[in-house]
Amino acid sequence: MAKAIEDAGHEITSPWVLGPIEHSSVAIIDVFQRDMKGAEDCDTLVADVSEPSIGVGMEIMAAYKKGRRIILVSRKGQVISRMLQHLDGKKSVEFEDEDDLYSHLKEELKS
Repeated sequence: MAKAIEDAGHEITSPWVLGPIEHSSVAIIDVFQRDMKGAEDCDTLVADVSEPSIGVGMEIMAAYKKGRRIILVSRKGQVISRMLQHLDGKKSVEFEDEDDLYSHLKEELKS
């Protein structure tokens, strides 16, 4: 996902999602505030919803409430939350493998 985002001309504003979740003590990082700010301040939120995640759902809602563009990616055949299925204005990208994800997401981000 990161390569598709960058190759489509966008900046990744939440690089902490690309590696281990935290590098320092969770007590030092206010994960809630950091992630909500990231979701609210972005231009476009790209979220992998192939697996259920309360945290990702909260970030999607924060971006939605701020009127941000939302792109949901999921593995083909995965059932995603009905709430996300019915989210107004979102774009959905289904993929079979990493190459498929790259090409479809990059194309969606350019539109």
